[in-house]
Amino acid sequence: MTLNDLLPLIGGLGIGGILGIVVKHFLDRNSELKIKLKAINEEKYRTVLIYMSIILNPRNKDHFVLNDNILYSLTTESDIRDYSISKLNEYYFQSLLYASDDVMKSFKSFLNDPSRENYIISAQKMRIDLWNSKTRLKISEI
Repeated sequence: MTLNDLLPLIGGLGIGGILGIVVKHFLDRNSELKIKLKAINEEKYRTVLIYMSIILNPRNKDHFVLNDNILYSLTTESDIRDYSISKLNEYYFQSLLYASDDVMKSFKSFLNDPSRENYIISAQKMRIDLWNSKTRLKISEI
């Protein structure tokens, strides 16, 4: 093998290596972005479920930690429930940006009819949205 035969081989390996590094960078960046988005959605869904729980039972506010001084300053159950409904409506409109169609439908069902069953359905849809997995649990099993 002569030097003229080796130069294209070395050049090809160099370009291939550079392309590999560039592709790996974009894949890593995309993966990192997905992880960050999943963490953001998980936090939002957790907060939504807390407000849903408080709507179902206003005394549940004492069992959760939220960075919401207004909520903790309220004392009557009707004020707590009304405030939580207003917060949930706010989250509903924000969720148009990040929630799946199924989550949006279940979320709206809960807003229209706050019930334990609609709470569980919403939680299931959020779980599927976050982890891309089906669930075999039935509402009666939860």
